Parts: sequence; C-alpha cells; structure tokens
Amino acid sequence: MKTNFTIIILLFLFVSCKQVQKVTDVITNPSASEILERGFENNDSVFQQYKLRYNNAKKNRLKLVLPTVIASKADSKDLKILAYTINLRRGEHFKIESNIDADTMQLAIDVYAIENDSVIAEKPMVSNQPKTNELAMKVERTSNYKVVIWHEQKPNTDFALMLFTEPSLAFPVSGKGNKAIQSFWGAPRGGGTRSHKGIDIFAKRGTPVVAATDGFISDTGNRGLGGKQVWLRDRLFGQSLYYAHLDSIVVSGGNRVRVGDTLGFVGNTGNAKTTPPHLHFGIYTRGGAIDPLPFVKQTKAIEFDDITVTDHGETKLKINELRVGAGVENEKIQNIKPNVTVNILGQTKQWLHLKVNDTLEGFMHQSLVRKVR
Repeated sequence: MKTNFTIIILLFLFVSCKQVQKVTDVITNPSASEILERGFENNDSVFQQYKLRYNNAKKNRLKLVLPTVIASKADSKDLKILAYTINLRRGEHFKIESNIDADTMQLAIDVYAIENDSVIAEKPMVSNQPKTNELAMKVERTSNYKVVIWHEQKPNTDFALMLFTEPSLAFPVSGKGNKAIQSFWGAPRGGGTRSHKGIDIFAKRGTPVVAATDGFISDTGNRGLGGKQVWLRDRLFGQSLYYAHLDSIVVSGGNRVRVGDTLGFVGNTGNAKTTPPHLHFGIYTRGGAIDPLPFVKQTKAIEFDDITVTDHGETKLKINELRVGAGVENEKIQNIKPNVTVNILGQTKQWLHLKVNDTLEGFMHQSLVRKVR
C-alpha cells in the first residue's frame, strides 16, 4: 500500500512539473534550440560535448553566398552542427526554409549578430520556434551574420535547408524589374560635387509609378532637382520613400495608399530633362538617405536540390584543397593529404562541408572526395 502511494505521489509531481513547464514556456517563449537542449539535462557529459561543438562551429570561418541550399543527414550517434557566415543588407528579408517538417525532426536555427566583422554576439538575435523548421528576419543593418543549425538526433534522416533573401518592398515601377535599374547608389553627380542618393529605374514615359508599401502621402510637389515628386511615408517602419522626376502625379498629400496603388507616371522633370524618362527612387530615415536597392531588388526563386549526403569519405588526390566557401574563388584553408578520412557534415551543389580530425572544417569539391559508407 505504501509503495503504491509513493508511486502516485511521484506521478503527481511528474505531471505537475510538466504542467509548470508548459505554463513557463507560454511566458518565456523558448526557442527550438532551448527546447532541444533540455534533452541533455540528465546527461552532463553529452551536454558539455554539445556546447563545445556548438561554440566551435559558431567560431568557424566558413561562409555561404545566398541564395543557396545546404543538404545534410541527421545521425542519432553523432551530433552535426552547421554554422556559416552570411552577408545581409539592410532592407532585405532573410529566410530559411526546410524540406522536412518539425513533426519528422525538429531543427534548431539561431542567427547571431557579428560586430566589427569579428566579434560574434553571445546570444542569438533571432531563433526559430518549436514545431517549425523555418525562420524569417527583417534585416535592420548591413553586416555579416552567423547562422548556426543543428537538429534533433534521429537515425539517418536526410534534410535540406534553403537560405535566401527577399526584398521588403514591392518594385516601384509597374511591370519592371532589376534590369530597369541602370544607375545606383553612390554614383557621382554634379561633376563629382555630390553622390547619387538613390537608384534610377528607366521605363517609357507614362509607365505607372506605384506604392512600394502601405502608407500615406506626406507631400507632393514640383520643385528642385526632383521636379514632380511624391513622398510616401511608410506606416510600419517610419521611413519616407521618395519618387522623383515624375511626368504627372495622381495623389495628394494625406492620401492613404496600399501596395501597388498608382502614385504618378514616369517622366524626366526637374534636373532629368536631358535624360531618358526614369524614376529616381530613394529612401530616407531619421539618419538620412540610405541605399534603396536591397529594399526592392528582386531575387530569383530557388529549389531544393536532389542530393543524398553520406556521412564519411576519403580524400582522393595528392593535393585536396579545403576552402572557406563553396567555390574556387574562396580562400584556401589548407591542402589535405590523400586517403585522409573526413566527416561529411553537409553539401551545397558540388561542394562538401567537411570536418577533418574532429576540429578542422571547410568546403571541398566533391571530385576530391571518395564517399564511403
């Protein structure tokens, strides 16, 4: 009887702890990484090994150029941690998507700020949430960032991650795209006395100029270098979008507009009288003008590659170059001797992300590696 009572008490405490944890999670909103770390709570040696690998990966020199797809294979015996430096520009939306859902295997994705291109922040600035294998981040500062990815330990589970960016604003000239942009931020103007504070988008006279975001018209007019111009105030982020050299204007100050609404039509008024019709598009914040290109530059869609990643391999040639990135243009880390066993952590196109001697990481072209089971 006493034994049964003790079991009942223990079960009650267990259930109570679970309920308390659920309530706490509602308040603290833990990330997927924090949830997965709880799996190590009863095994300190495994937890310490995980932290060591995580921190070493976080400090590696490897980098990826977006957009890209990185494929990998989970292993219940060996925890793989993928980490890469990426460059993001203010005005972009950075996204990560996976071809595997969290019900099959939970992924943990953390993004860290890098200060002065060298010091990585201690805590992530954004992480994915439990029960999802995707992440989205609005880029507030042009800089390098560190992405660290690991996973729930599962036996032989293939997965892939797509890393890409999207513009945060709609394209401001109807029916046009990147090819229409023919003058960029910083180009000399006025014989070198000033620089271009925006981008020029060329189109036929009368092509509709449209709202790149929801907001309201803070000002319109016909004056100065910009000629006929419209100022659109962004409701969400408090920045002003500047449309200049218009042939005509169809909105007035105080008007509310939605994405895609026509504001006016392409022209060459103001100091653009001697140039073909185009829209000068600029963005102004409290700190002044900023480069609008990342806000509107359209990106190509990518698809998941059909790649099956093996866990191990051996170097094949007399000289096997290990590099910091997936391409021969990237800095070489060192040459690896032939017949050296390597662990394959991931693959992007024809480049393998390898670990040599449990410490050295880099990318090597697949032609230099003999895959083994």
